Amino acid sequence: MRGRDRNLPPATLAMRLRGLVFILAMYGLMLVMGLTTMIPSLISQPFARRIAKLYSAWVFWLLRVICGARIEIRGKVPHEACIIASKHQSFLDILLLTYALPSARFIMKQSLLKVPILGLFARQIGCIAIDRSAGGDAIRTMIDGVQQRGADAGQTIIFPQGTRTAPGTFPPFRPGVLKLYQHFGQPIVLTALNTGWVWPGHGIARYPATAVLEFLETIPAEQSTEALLPVIENTIETGYDGLADEAHAALTGSDPGRHPA
Repeated sequence: MRGRDRNLPPATLAMRLRGLVFILAMYGLMLVMGLTTMIPSLISQPFARRIAKLYSAWVFWLLRVICGARIEIRGKVPHEACIIASKHQSFLDILLLTYALPSARFIMKQSLLKVPILGLFARQIGCIAIDRSAGGDAIRTMIDGVQQRGADAGQTIIFPQGTRTAPGTFPPFRPGVLKLYQHFGQPIVLTALNTGWVWPGHGIARYPATAVLEFLETIPAEQSTEALLPVIENTIETGYDGLADEAHAALTGSDPGRHPA
C-alpha cells in the first residue's frame, strides 16, 4: 500500500493533552517574541527573518520535548532565487520552510495578514497575499506582488494544491506555479514533506513521528510548460508517499519497506 492510500491512526488522549500543552506554549512564545522584537523587525527585514527562524527553532524544540516529535531536513537546500513548489499540510510546513531557506517568502491567503504578529512578520519577510477566490485576478496579484518585492530577492514558495491537505486527501495541482515559472524564468525546486503526520492541519493532537522536509529535483528555468504540471504533481506526490510510509511505520510499528498487495 502506498503512502497516498494511508490515513492517520486515531489520536490517543495523551497525544491530545500533550498537543494542547504544546499549542499553549507555542502561541505564548509567539506573543512574547513578537511583542519584544516588533520594533526592530519593522525597521529591518533581515532582523525579522532572523526572528522568524529563531521562533521556528524554538517551536521545533517544544514539539520534541512536549510531543516527542522530531524534525529532519533532507536534500540540497537552494540558496539562489527560485520558486519552491510544496504540499501544504499544516503550519509546520511554514516553520520548516522558513527555517531551512535563506530568504523564504510565501504566496499566502490574504486573511492571514489580519492575524496579530503572524501577519506583521509575514509582511516584513516579503510574503505575497492573494484572494484565492478572485480567479484570474489572484494570479495577476501574485505576479505583481513578486515583482514589487524583487523577483530575485529570495525563494518564493507556492502551494500548487492551493490549500492544506490532510493525509489521504489529494486535491489537484493548480497552474499558478507555471504562471510564476513562465513570467520570472526561475527554476522550480520541488519538495516533499509529511508534516500532516506529525502536526495535522486540524485538531490539537500532535503525533510522535519525524516530520521531514525533503528538497527533491530542480526543474531548470525556461523549459517548455507543456505537460509540466503532471510532472510536478507526480514528483511531489511520489516523494510524499515515501515520507508518509516512514511516518506511518513510526506510528504503527510496521515495516515501511513492506506493502501489502
